[in-house]
Amino acid sequence: MKRLALIACLFLPLFAQAANQKVVLDVQGMTCSLCVISVNQALRETKGVIKAKASLKTRQTEVIVAEGFPTDTLVNAVAKTGYTASVNRIDKLPVQ
Repeated sequence: MKRLALIACLFLPLFAQAANQKVVLDVQGMTCSLCVISVNQALRETKGVIKAKASLKTRQTEVIVAEGFPTDTLVNAVAKTGYTASVNRIDKLPVQ
């Protein structure tokens, strides 16, 4: 019985994990590397953001958050930096 409980405790976290999603935002107004740093910092400081990476070349940012995370929160975080963002797409990521 103890072994069964131990096995259940080891594997339960794997099943209890929520899937993450990648939110791709189009960011208007980024023109330099400082712009990218500002957007990255604002998103990374947002509660619930796991990872954020903006690109000047594509004028987009990829943000990893938990599935179901409100995209308005991300758009508002970018807006606080003075740039405008819109959701390009949301990709569901596999549970690891």
